[in-house]
Amino acid sequence: MADGYSTYVNWAKTILPLAALGLLSTLFLFARAPSIDEAQLPYRDIEELAREQQINAPAFSGVTDDGAIVSVAADRARPVDDAGQVIEITVIRGTIRNPGGAQIEIRAGSGRLDSGTNIAELSDLARIDTSDGYQVETTGLTASLDTGRLETTGPLEAHAPFGELTAGRLVVESTDGTASRMIFNEGVRLVYRPQSTRED
Repeated sequence: MADGYSTYVNWAKTILPLAALGLLSTLFLFARAPSIDEAQLPYRDIEELAREQQINAPAFSGVTDDGAIVSVAADRARPVDDAGQVIEITVIRGTIRNPGGAQIEIRAGSGRLDSGTNIAELSDLARIDTSDGYQVETTGLTASLDTGRLETTGPLEAHAPFGELTAGRLVVESTDGTASRMIFNEGVRLVYRPQSTRED
């Protein structure tokens, strides 16, 4: 009886591992790679990304001639010319901080930045907000990264601490490095609202 049991155990030690190997080999034989529909692969998008150079969330910063800090950020940027000197940017946010503490914030839907001249041309409803209470909306403006000078390229509407005004052109420039001067011209119309009246 004992000899029969030991014989059974010896056979089991040999047969069971062989059976396990057989099952594993069957799994590998019948396993299939997942099917891929080549029509669903975004070859067109891949080729377009390879062809078009683009940077997501770019940021530029520098210091103007009179010490103001200029910073510009955008959602996307891509070169327009082969040399990469002119860059097209979308959803632009810019800030100019004067050494004296005055600050100007700029927003625009799109624009171009020329690294050769350090001039940014902004369009698609550009907006200017100043730390002393001015809010300006215009169709476009140019900004110098060297001097911090802003100039609108079309008519504008502005909300000021003393009322509302419209004009054909606006220039914002630094006076002595500590403050900015706003010059409205070309058909300026002002609706004066004293501060007390505005608060009431």
